Amino acid sequence: MKQPQCKMKLFGTTTIWTKWQIVIPKEAREKLNLHPWDSVTIITKDDVAIAIVKNQDLKELFEYAKSEWIQLES
Repeated sequence: MKQPQCKMKLFGTTTIWTKWQIVIPKEAREKLNLHPWDSVTIITKDDVAIAIVKNQDLKELFEYAKSEWIQLES
């Protein structure tokens, strides 16, 4: 069975401000093509934040995850 290749990258750290806002590091914003007023979704697993996804990319992400899950089950 083929193991999925994990492409994780640490872009740095940020601080939660008093109004519960965070700044996404510049390198991450550029990599994810994020711009002011873009909507994002935060996806968690087991009470641990694991992803911030641009809303317009959610469908693509879920389709990829579904196809990878099917391959892992085979």
